[in-house]
Formats: sequence, C-alpha cells, structure tokens
Amino acid sequence: MLTYFRVNDPYRMLSILGLAILTRLPFILTGNHLTVPELNWMLVGEKLATGNHLYVGVWDSIGPLAALAYHLIEWVSDRNQLVYVLIATLLITHQALVFNSFLLNKKAYGESTYVPAFAYILLSCFSFDFYTLSPVLLSLTWLLLALRNLFYRIESQSKDTRILGTGIYLGIATLFYLPSGLFLISTLASYLLYASVSPRHLLLLLYGTVLPLLLAATYFFYFGALSPFLDQYLLYFQAIRYQPYTSLSAVLVISIIPMGFLIASLYKVFQQRYTNQQSKLQQVMLLNLAVAVIIVIMARERAAYHLLYLVPAIAFFVSYLLLMVKRFLLAELITTVFAVLVVLNGYAFLFGFFSSNKITEVATLLTQPTRYDELVKGKKTLILGNDINVYRHAYLATPYLNWQLSARQLEQTDYYENLTQVYVNFSNDMPEIIIDEASLMPQLGKRIPIIRQHYQQIPGQPVYIRQ
Repeated sequence: MLTYFRVNDPYRMLSILGLAILTRLPFILTGNHLTVPELNWMLVGEKLATGNHLYVGVWDSIGPLAALAYHLIEWVSDRNQLVYVLIATLLITHQALVFNSFLLNKKAYGESTYVPAFAYILLSCFSFDFYTLSPVLLSLTWLLLALRNLFYRIESQSKDTRILGTGIYLGIATLFYLPSGLFLISTLASYLLYASVSPRHLLLLLYGTVLPLLLAATYFFYFGALSPFLDQYLLYFQAIRYQPYTSLSAVLVISIIPMGFLIASLYKVFQQRYTNQQSKLQQVMLLNLAVAVIIVIMARERAAYHLLYLVPAIAFFVSYLLLMVKRFLLAELITTVFAVLVVLNGYAFLFGFFSSNKITEVATLLTQPTRYDELVKGKKTLILGNDINVYRHAYLATPYLNWQLSARQLEQTDYYENLTQVYVNFSNDMPEIIIDEASLMPQLGKRIPIIRQHYQQIPGQPVYIRQ
C-alpha cells in the first residue's frame, strides 16, 4: 500500500479519489446517518432556495458562503444526503491533491511522493461526521490555499500578490466558518518568524483578509440585512451558548488514534536532521496545529467535525513517519495498521461498537425520531424550542430556525419592535403546526391575538394546529 503511493505518478490521483470513495462506501450503503447539524444546514439551504434572504428570512449563525453552497445544493436536490456526501468526497479529494502538490513543490520530504495525499484521505475518515459537507470542510479548502501561498513566501521572495491572495483566502474561509479566521494568527506568526516581510506586507495580508468581509457586509447592506449579518454571524458568540452535539469525552476519545500517530511522528521527526527549508515548514505546521486545537476547544457547536482542522498537520507529520521506515515489510505493516485503525475509528462510533460506554455516546449528534413525526410530515412547522429533529419530515415555517437567536425576540414581546417583527414573520409564513416546547404560545396569544385565533391546541399536548 505504502509502496504504491510512494511513487510520484500522476495516475495516483485517480487512486486517491478511489480510496476516498472506498472508505466512505459503508457509510453510504448502510442507510441514512443524518446528523443534527447537517439537518440544520439543509434547512437553511431549503429556506434560501424558496426565495428568502439569509439572516432575514432564516435566522441562523451559519456563514454566508456556506449558506450559499447549501442553497445551490437544495436548489437542485431535496435534502438528499447522498449528494452532500458525494460533493464532500470530491472536495476532500481535491484538498488532498492540493495539499500533496504544494508539499511536492516545496520539497517538504526527501522524495517526491503521494503519501501525504494518501495520509490526508485516511485521516479524513477518523470521525464519521467528516463525511458530510460541513462549513468546516468548505473553509478548509481555502485555508489550504492560504497555506500554499505561505509556503511559497517562506521559500523565496514571492510577489506581493501572493501575500494579498493569502489574506483573501483567509477572508473567504472566514465567510464559510467564522472561527477559521483564527488561522490569521498562525499566518501572521509564520510570516514574521520564517519569511522576510515588511510592515507593508503585513498590512497587505490584513487588507486581503478584511476585503471579503467588507464585500459581504456591502452585499447585506444593499439588501437591508447588515444589522442581522453582524448580529447573527460576526457577533454570534455573544448570543450562542455551547451546543454539545457530542460530549467532550467523546471528542477526546475519537481523536486518540490520530493524535497517537501524531505524537509518534513528532518523536521521530525531532530525532532527524533536515534542511533549513524543511525545518521552517515543520514549524509552520506546528503553529497551524496549535490554532486548530484552539478552534476545537472554543467552538460553540461541540462536534467531532471540528477536528477536520487537525487533518493537514497530522497528515504532514505522519507522512514523515511512514517515509522514514526503510524496511519494506515493516513500512507496509505500519501503513496498514494506520489505515485500518483510522478508518475503523469513525465507524466504531457510528455503529456503536462502544455503545455500552457512555463516554463515547454520540447519539445526540444523529437525528432521532420524535412523537410528532407523523403529525408534521410534509407540513410547514415551527418548533418553539431547541430540538430541530421534528424538521426531518417537515418544512421550516417563519425565519425562526436557531432557537437561541429566535428566543431573544419571541421571549421579549413586551418591546414594540419585537412584537411587530413577530407579527410580520408569522403573517408572511404561517406555520401549519406549532410545537411549543418553550410554552410561549399563551404569551404570544395575549400579545398578538390575531395570530393565536388561527390555531387550536391539541388537548394535553404543546401542539397547535392551524384552523
């Protein structure tokens, strides 16, 4: 296996794609493994595909470019998880090849090889929620392009346009997923420590990073949505509390195997001597690894897919480990163990091999059946509460998707502005069914009786059906 990918042959690119598809086949063939965050992204895309504007017609803390991607997917398909998985597979393959390409060009290793791409694909499997098209995965594409430009600058005095391009790539990544903007820290540190740059170059980098954000702000200002864009996205950390889709212990356990290989790789790497250029690249990857760990810790939505940011750095160092082994049989054995353990790691959690251990419980990440499924099937529904599982079989009515954002308005109808906006949002998109888990309908009925009179409550249940 290692010998095959060790050869620098362009046809190995097809094998990289085949490996990506092969590792995901059990996920594709064993049914629907829809996660709660993925359902949320589908609902955003579905709402936008019906002509609504982001942050106005649908309230959520999703990045505008990620929302655009889901908009386009839902425009041509209807909540088809297979489409998301296939696009994610192509994207992760593209990332692996881009990653491998600039490592080859910068001679990061002592030989020309496709082992980094091979390691990248395998490490993109160590959690089953890596397989879907998350904002993290979308942003990672642009972060790799920024890293490529950074490597070029370290090697030689590249043109100023590359520094500007690095900033633009970081800005675009930030519009896909806001925490990815933290990689600006490692990028700035890398330029200062390992490249010859002037204050003008640093200002150019910052300008390039801010430029996509300014363009996005201009777009939303044009459509009268600048304030919601700032409130729901750029300042979302003020309103959004931690959402533990997966326990911290489960995230730690999921990452044990790849982190174990990373530690072994670092131990071997630091025992060797490298060229000045290779040493600089290794230190840059360590800085990126540190920022990735910070993002995983600080992320508001605690789920394993944030660990995707660790993949480039781990693949970079694990490739050293695999290439260092000179004995053919030992090298193949280590590579096979690495491949089997990493790929099986994700499926072990997906199929509940550790279901008896509450530490590794990930059921809250997957969508679950509810007692309302038959009632809401195919109907425009509003959930007043955190649980969006009901939307698996229903359509979102009104803009109120993210409950933590919506509650600030729905729970404070004493303010005239909130009261007016609630009335407008309901009038423009009346739900057929309201499930009131937050017990707000009595209050809304008093404040806006014209809305309440359209609904009849099912006795003994927090369910209101439109007359």
